[in-house]
Amino acid sequence: MFGGGFPFEAFEGMHGGPQRGPKKPIENKRYYEILGVDKNATFDVIKKAYRKLALKEHPDKGGDPDKFKEITMAYDCLSDKDKRELYDTHGEEGLKAGAGRGGGGGHGDIFSQMFGGGGGGRGPQGP
Repeated sequence: MFGGGFPFEAFEGMHGGPQRGPKKPIENKRYYEILGVDKNATFDVIKKAYRKLALKEHPDKGGDPDKFKEITMAYDCLSDKDKRELYDTHGEEGLKAGAGRGGGGGHGDIFSQMFGGGGGGRGPQGP
């Protein structure tokens, strides 16, 4: 009926079709290295490391603004359970892709976008 072969054999990854090469390793150590913590570090250890480095590198205290931004970015990721999990499994690229989806939110985010953050579509209430 299909002329002697599986009709979808030319599609990638199906029944002997073209395969992608080996996956490149995920870069998911950089944020831990920036903060000087182990990948198994607890939230408290991460927070303590961030505070120490932030005081040292804060631009108002004579620190390097670019270094301070890196430290803050690393802390922002590693201190958030969902972002950290995304970073650990998919690296910085996965984190950036996840941020484009609204940070991995669920149905609540859709309703917030549609209805203005709750309250059934009403605007902010006065005092």
